[in-house]
Amino acid sequence: MTIFDRTIGLLERAMDLRGARQRIIASNVANEETPGYRAKELQFKDALSQAAKGTTMVQVRSTHPGHIIIGGGSVQARGRVTEVPAADLPLDANSVSLDTEMAKLSDNAMHYNTAATVTSMRIRQLLSAIRDAK
Repeated sequence: MTIFDRTIGLLERAMDLRGARQRIIASNVANEETPGYRAKELQFKDALSQAAKGTTMVQVRSTHPGHIIIGGGSVQARGRVTEVPAADLPLDANSVSLDTEMAKLSDNAMHYNTAATVTSMRIRQLLSAIRDAK
C-alpha cells in the first residue's frame, strides 16, 4: 500500500504536462515574429491518457536556428507535439496568432492552478489523518 493514491500521481502528471504545454505556448509567443515559424501544440488529452498508462518521453527540438526555445532547447513531455494548422498564412508564413496563444496561456494556467489546489487539498487530508492518528 502506498501513502499516495492514483489520484495524486495523475495530478502530478497533469501538472507536468501543463508545465510542458506552458513552455510550448510560450515558445510560440516568443516566435510570433519569426518568419516561417509554425505554432506548436501539445496534444494534452492524448498525453494525459497515455501518462495515466505510463509512456515514453518525447523531445521537442528547434527546427530552425531562429526559433526560440524556452528551457535550454528541449521540453520533456509525455505526448505528441504537433503543428497547429493555419488557414491563411501571412507573407512571412508564420502561423502564430498572438490572441489565440494568450488565451491558451490563460486557460492552461487556470487548469494548472486547479490541479495544484486539488493536490494541496489531498496532501492536507493526509496530514490531517496523520495528526488524528496520534
